Amino acid sequence: MHPVNSPIRIAIAGGNYGGLGALKSLYLNLLATNPDYDGSKQAPPNPNVKITLIDRRDGFVHYLGMARGLSQPDYARKLWVPYTEMPWLQHPSITIKKDIISRITPTHVELVNSSEHVEFDYLVVAMGQSRNAPIGVAASTRSEYLQAMEKYFSVISDAQTIAVVGAGAVGTELAADLKTDYPDKEVILIHSRELPIPGPFMDEFRHEAVRVLHKLGVKTMFGQRVVDESAAQEDFSLEHVKHANILPELIDSVKRNATLVTSTG
Repeated sequence: MHPVNSPIRIAIAGGNYGGLGALKSLYLNLLATNPDYDGSKQAPPNPNVKITLIDRRDGFVHYLGMARGLSQPDYARKLWVPYTEMPWLQHPSITIKKDIISRITPTHVELVNSSEHVEFDYLVVAMGQSRNAPIGVAASTRSEYLQAMEKYFSVISDAQTIAVVGAGAVGTELAADLKTDYPDKEVILIHSRELPIPGPFMDEFRHEAVRVLHKLGVKTMFGQRVVDESAAQEDFSLEHVKHANILPELIDSVKRNATLVTSTG
């Protein structure tokens, strides 16, 4: 039962697109309700509302731009925006906790790195899903993220051949971006199905995507499955990876260069 004369307590688990979007909506509808508020300054304090955002990161990550970020370092540095650089998040009714959730009960959230319980009257669960690196981001701080991206930039820059495993929407975009920004490198897109981009799309659309890839100079190997991706997860080494029906010279070329795993499809 909510204590009498206490503020409404709202906890938000996860702070990226869903969590931050929910928080912004709460901010506009619960905190920025003054008729004179025009968005140019901080909303006035509201002692009746207490919102706690719990996220393992110290900022927002624009995942949708990550494919381009891997081929454009300056753009990649803009994809992580620290929460401290968002003025509206500094509202006195908003608290941000950088931590990992270990348990959720009907009344509170328990954290990995703190004995404190975040009690709530309402809970928004927006923890999303995980992807493999480098499209997925394992870093919890912007500095860790930048260090990881520098590693990817170095690997990509030094490689003569880049194999992208998985031709879903992300892998297809990544291959196209890499070939556009590195036209002298050989970019190979490997996919287990005969056409890219699974989902509710017409084959006409998929064939057009293939046409554009080929026009850019991306080599496609469709209907070929990577038997073991595990060796490519950490250091891009493919010494233990075998490709079905792929010429040995291509396997050797891929081994010596960069492989970016975007999906298992």
